[in-house]
Amino acid sequence: MLTNREKVLQALSQKSRMINDPNNLGVTANEIAHELGIQRSTVSLYLNELAKNGDAIKINTRPVYFIDKKVYEQDKDDFIMIRKYLEQDTKEKRSDDPFSKLIGIDGSLKNIVDQVKSSVIYPPNGLPCLLVGDSGVGKSMIAHLAYEYAKKNNFCSGEWVVLNCAEYANNPELLSSILFGHTKGAFTGADSEKSGLLEAARDGYLFLDEVHRLTPENQEKLFQYMDRGLYRKVGETQLNHTSNARLIFATTERDNADFLQTFLRRIPLVIQIPNFQGRSRKEKIALISVLYLKESKLIKRNLKINSQVVQLLLNNVNKGNIGKLSNLVKLSCAHLLLKQKPIDQNLLEIKIEDLPEDFIKQKDMMINFSDQDFSIHINYERDNVYSKNTSESDRLYAFASQIIEMIIILDTNEHLTKKVTKSLSELSNQIIDYMSFELNDKRKSVFTDYIESTLKGVLSAMYLNFGLNQFNSSTHLLTKLVTYINDYEDGHVLDHLLEANMVIKKRFGNQYKLCQMLVDALKHQFSIKNELLFCVFMFNFLFSQENHLVNRKINAVIVAHGYSTASSLASTVNRLLGNYVFEGFDMPLEATVDDILRKLKEYFKTIDQEKDLVLFVDMGSLTKIQDKLRAMYSGNIGIITNVSTKIALVVGNRILNNESFEKIVHESAQDIYPENTIIHQVKKPGAILTTCITGIGATKYLQDLIRESTNGEIPIITRDYYELKENSIQDEVFQQYQIKILIGMDDDPEIEGIPYLSIEGLINRSVGDPIFLKAFPKVFNEENLGRMNKNMVKAFTVDSIASNLSVLNPEQTVDQVEHCVRKMERSLGVQLDVYLKVSLYMHLCFMMERIILKEPNMDYPDLDNLRQCYGHFIKIVKDAFSDIQHYYTIEIPDSEIGFIYDILKNRISIHQ
Repeated sequence: MLTNREKVLQALSQKSRMINDPNNLGVTANEIAHELGIQRSTVSLYLNELAKNGDAIKINTRPVYFIDKKVYEQDKDDFIMIRKYLEQDTKEKRSDDPFSKLIGIDGSLKNIVDQVKSSVIYPPNGLPCLLVGDSGVGKSMIAHLAYEYAKKNNFCSGEWVVLNCAEYANNPELLSSILFGHTKGAFTGADSEKSGLLEAARDGYLFLDEVHRLTPENQEKLFQYMDRGLYRKVGETQLNHTSNARLIFATTERDNADFLQTFLRRIPLVIQIPNFQGRSRKEKIALISVLYLKESKLIKRNLKINSQVVQLLLNNVNKGNIGKLSNLVKLSCAHLLLKQKPIDQNLLEIKIEDLPEDFIKQKDMMINFSDQDFSIHINYERDNVYSKNTSESDRLYAFASQIIEMIIILDTNEHLTKKVTKSLSELSNQIIDYMSFELNDKRKSVFTDYIESTLKGVLSAMYLNFGLNQFNSSTHLLTKLVTYINDYEDGHVLDHLLEANMVIKKRFGNQYKLCQMLVDALKHQFSIKNELLFCVFMFNFLFSQENHLVNRKINAVIVAHGYSTASSLASTVNRLLGNYVFEGFDMPLEATVDDILRKLKEYFKTIDQEKDLVLFVDMGSLTKIQDKLRAMYSGNIGIITNVSTKIALVVGNRILNNESFEKIVHESAQDIYPENTIIHQVKKPGAILTTCITGIGATKYLQDLIRESTNGEIPIITRDYYELKENSIQDEVFQQYQIKILIGMDDDPEIEGIPYLSIEGLINRSVGDPIFLKAFPKVFNEENLGRMNKNMVKAFTVDSIASNLSVLNPEQTVDQVEHCVRKMERSLGVQLDVYLKVSLYMHLCFMMERIILKEPNMDYPDLDNLRQCYGHFIKIVKDAFSDIQHYYTIEIPDSEIGFIYDILKNRISIHQ
């Protein structure tokens, strides 16, 4: 009996032969799915795999078409449109981004490539950048790709010039001559004037490898060139030569001990390149595959690289990195050719004994072979590489992408919930079928037994506490899923993964907690790299059935005094309902109302507070708890006293049926007559609050930036830092608005319960994105957050800050401020980080304008203490600004210096 994959291949071949229209582009997945009665997504998966393995040709139009490769190549002239498409596609591929050939472009090197590209495109002549990494990681290759990218996109037109500084480390004068050129008679043997590499690289790139081997004198000459574009030849006394050569450096030194700090400060981008072991498993297998493919073409033999060989290379190439790996690959192929008989055998297998002896016998060799198939198959004639491990990894991420896509749809269209629930259920079955029948992995090991035992324990606890009993008998399937994810998860970056998790947490908060319980239990058994990936698979597996995928609009809590009273009641009701509805909080008998409120406050942080809340309590009086709850929770709150199993069961059923909140609270216990009340909240608009120390200029600018990035959808309010610090949560702004994010340029004013974002947080997406997504899920998504971040980074450049000055010359002011900050750094003996500099530049630009307009800020608190304890700091600042004060005939008041002190005091050490 044919497998589904074989059926798809057979159908593609038959339908390809039936094409008789030269303008036809091929066969679609829909056509094959309809003929075979198989889901379209499954057919599409197999067709893409066939295309990847070279058995089919993929036509990337809309819709996507496929044709059997053998059928097409038998008579290409019969397929005119397909041939034209492929010819055009080949031309376009030749003009692709040079970085596309880099392994890891969509993984561990993604951010690195983005940084390198930003250094290329920055006007007018790019930004110097320093590539840092161990020997053999590919620094030279990345540097040359930067040049190719610049030339391809018309950012430069000159030559690629390379100098390895280590070759001349013992002769600094010769190195200086090679770099900058020399005059006639500059030294013995200088019979004529000669230009250096800076001139040779005019309009192009100069790449200095092992740049840490430059002497301090040569570093000084280079940073003079980076500052002003001027340099002097050896033997000259004046800077009188210019060049626009772009600079890119590389070093193996991570601690920067051999660099002058003045030299490093001229290099805005210092980029760390990961070593071989820092790459994802998928990337490492791809690197091994590419190197063996290269050798396979040289020796003209198809290769199979044994699974154990691949595992040894994956885990034991530590020193030398990709360069070392390349040598190991060459030597193993050479050894194989030497021993192989007959010589004309076309398929050769690389085994452990083919690897160099010194590599196999190294002291720290990791030998821990997995049953998993890591073997690589290479067909040099078809330029084809196949690895089951990487193909299964691709399939895993294809499944994950489908789950994520469906979850995102759930958040964007409420009416599609039933349809999406059905699709999720079908996809869950498809994944289970694939693991059970097609993957057919029947391994039983200590690891799988241990995982299954762990999952049984967690699922049993879920049944006892939360009523989840449907999947207890399917623990072995869940074990297979966990093992599948663990085997083939390779660190690949998935679009919208964080957003999907946020959607699940927001719409199905209780279920998401159970998923996290499972993942937390598994974390104790083995290392989980991507918890978010595991969470979406757990959610799909456990809650793909329609009755378990209800977006409940009401949170429900039971609070009772006594040991396990509330938790026992909650778990009993959850089991009877067959669903996770109630949270139970046990309180000691001596617990006060404030103790209960503290417990609830912690719980509120984990749920969507916009939903209504039903709160069961065992107290007889409501008066002590109402007012304080109103201030702690955003949604409407229904309180029911004298809780019992019967009333909780009635209310739980109504919650699952999404009945009206007020109807549930008022009518749920008509036969029991509990006391009840509803707290109606005045809905306050959600807003962002901005603040800074001076409260002038910079805050207004920051406010405008955020408003522009959010298209005015979110109210943005500004408050003076010191007022906010003093008033805290009592400030009137919190009475008018529900402040969800606080953004500032200085210290966190520490407003309880409100997340704070500094400039660093705004620019660093891993910090800022989750905060924005949680605070305003209907406004922000991954796409517009990326756009906003790009605008923020652009807006915070010094030029953009200066361009918002109203009377001062922007370029001149920035140069003056930058000069002052450099003097302050030297006097204070510190180097300010880029984020602090941006903040300080912004503040100083607006400060200058205030003083010149005779509107200085004189309201610095505790000025006498500043003068008494930090008089030396006042003197340092005034000395740094002496040229500016003389130029504009102004004097910077001590109060303004106080604000500068406040910006710096918690970031650097300022001695009394």
